[in-house]
Amino acid sequence: MDRKDIMHFEELLNKEKKKRENSLDDERTGLGISLRDMTGELSSYDNHPGDLGNETFEAEKNYSFRTRDKFLIGEIQAALDKIAKGTYGLCEVCHKEISKDRLELRPYSRLCINCENDIGTKVQNEEKGRHIEEQTLFPPFGRSFTDNSVENKVQYDGEDTWESVNEYNVRMSDNEFEENESEGYVEDVERISNEQYRKQLE
Repeated sequence: MDRKDIMHFEELLNKEKKKRENSLDDERTGLGISLRDMTGELSSYDNHPGDLGNETFEAEKNYSFRTRDKFLIGEIQAALDKIAKGTYGLCEVCHKEISKDRLELRPYSRLCINCENDIGTKVQNEEKGRHIEEQTLFPPFGRSFTDNSVENKVQYDGEDTWESVNEYNVRMSDNEFEENESEGYVEDVERISNEQYRKQLE
């Protein structure tokens, strides 16, 4: 990448950084002050919950925008540091040059489009798995199923509890209902219909 391109992208980065910093100041509205001060109401008792929900939503939205802008300012600063070091425009994974079209759209890009797609696919595949909470548990119920634990615990644990309770879950047959039971009726009186009286009326 020649010096002219570097200067062009440096200008783009500085413009974007200034824009994000201005946006940070604008999004300060509603943050750091109480809901009462923000709405100008003395009490929230007589307000509709929807109004309070709207105010809360706006404050949360501003907070998320601020978080995004802070992150992007960090990314832009990292790109400006790369310009100073002479490594701007190189992919951090494959070390190939990032296309100028990509840098025009996102001048703070760290990765080329191929590496970005590869990493994005891996992340998506990982996210299709189980909930993050389950990473702390040995599946299933790792805190209470201790038969395979390293300490070789011999105690009444979650698995033993399940086996004890499961003894009462025995069914004599697979069919829970009687064969002659009419589906859709709860009580016998509900089975009465007008069919038997129609002949009398005719």
